[in-house]
Amino acid sequence: MAGRADRKNGAILDGTDHSERIRKSRKMGTMRCRPFLRAFLLLLPLSLSLSATAEGPVSRSAEADALWDARAAGATGGVALPGPIDAVIAACRKGIAEAPGSLEPRWRLMRAFYFKGEYVAEAAAQRAIFDEGKVAGEEALALIRKEAGARAGKPLESASPVELVPFVTGRPDVVAAFYWAGVDWGKWAIVFGKTAAVKKGAATKIRDYSTAVILLDPQFEGGGGYRVLGRLHHQTPAVPFLTGWASREEALRNLRLAVKTDPGDFINRLYLAEVMWDYESSRRDEARKALEALAAAAPSPAVPVEDRKTQEIARATLAAWGR
Repeated sequence: MAGRADRKNGAILDGTDHSERIRKSRKMGTMRCRPFLRAFLLLLPLSLSLSATAEGPVSRSAEADALWDARAAGATGGVALPGPIDAVIAACRKGIAEAPGSLEPRWRLMRAFYFKGEYVAEAAAQRAIFDEGKVAGEEALALIRKEAGARAGKPLESASPVELVPFVTGRPDVVAAFYWAGVDWGKWAIVFGKTAAVKKGAATKIRDYSTAVILLDPQFEGGGGYRVLGRLHHQTPAVPFLTGWASREEALRNLRLAVKTDPGDFINRLYLAEVMWDYESSRRDEARKALEALAAAAPSPAVPVEDRKTQEIARATLAAWGR
């Protein structure tokens, strides 16, 4: 996504939203961080410029990655400020304008939209942000289909991500594009409405993107394909003729595989505990203890905003369970 430095990627089809309460309670702290943030963002382009002078031109992807690494600047707990991630989005847009056939800036743009919608935006703005991420994912899919068709020697304009897998092996940019497209589709489904989103084809899209990620690179983003697919099976509403494939067994199996792939990933741990609570009543004490351990763990310095928000959700979930 595609390093592990950005491992937190979202509550796929999870209707719980604690962000508004968190933002309101931390408004004053956020305001105090703004002078530091302005100074930081003014100095970062100079740093990139000096690097370019010493080592040659910095690519848009490298620029976006440097800005991405600074996305938590000025953040308060699980809520980030808009300035840093808006700078990432701007760099990605420039990269797409300069190289419209490249996937590199496109999956980074999808990732940035996810972060902005999940950790920055007010609830009223989320749908538009995730919709942009969803559209960016479909544009990337069109490019992948065109390239795969040329490699296969046959038209693949209607191929699903799973059907494209044999023609895109060894392409980490394709894995990242598929992963972040699935994540943005999932977040869009939450704000659009789960059942309505299913009728628009969202569940099938998310299933196909995450399955393709598993087939191409099951280790990607700490078992990200397993995480998204397991969460999808857990949260997808039953809609006749559309989601008959969703199952409790697949939810549990995939989320256990996600935790096995990366036991330290906070969202892997959260999702597995939640599905155990819902589907394995005999193991509810284990699920509760797992969330208590998660809430007490030290956030990773690589993903502080993401981990802190996950812990906030874990604490709220424990309260709802009657801790």
